[in-house]
Amino acid sequence: MEHLPELPESEDALKPPVVDVDFLRELIALVEREDLAELTVRWGEVSVTVRGVVSPAAPLPLAPLLASIAAPTVTGQAASVEVPSQPVSAVQDDARLFRITAPLTGVFYSRPRPDSPPFVTVGMAVEPGQVVALVEAMKFFNEIRSEVAGVVREIVAKDGQLVKQGDTLILVERSA
Repeated sequence: MEHLPELPESEDALKPPVVDVDFLRELIALVEREDLAELTVRWGEVSVTVRGVVSPAAPLPLAPLLASIAAPTVTGQAASVEVPSQPVSAVQDDARLFRITAPLTGVFYSRPRPDSPPFVTVGMAVEPGQVVALVEAMKFFNEIRSEVAGVVREIVAKDGQLVKQGDTLILVERSA
């Protein structure tokens, strides 16, 4: 494990301590590099806590590759919700259908870049370990992989949609 970066010193004990932006960047880099869940540094009356991203799926920093994906914009209007053509609850009874779910809360993307074809389409065969989508959380793009071999029957989530951990993203009919 690496040593912590040196704490910046305040100019005067009577003045509130100054937290150097470079120091904060070094702490963030340390948390990411060492894959820490949380790091707290206390110095005088100041306490700085940096929390790492903890998720079941290993986050992949694909930001350079996906830099062209536009971040969703928020307007003052209420968001509309699209209901899938076939409700997920209606197809959950079919034992051959496997639900690929979101391992964490984030934004769903069906393609690596806006100008690229989607990872999968309805009717496409998939294999275990095959990347079928991305979920972006805190500027990290997490690859969503199929756990089963089969055929994609429905893509429930829509591109750019906020999904919560456990939400069904894709339905795959298992191979016989």
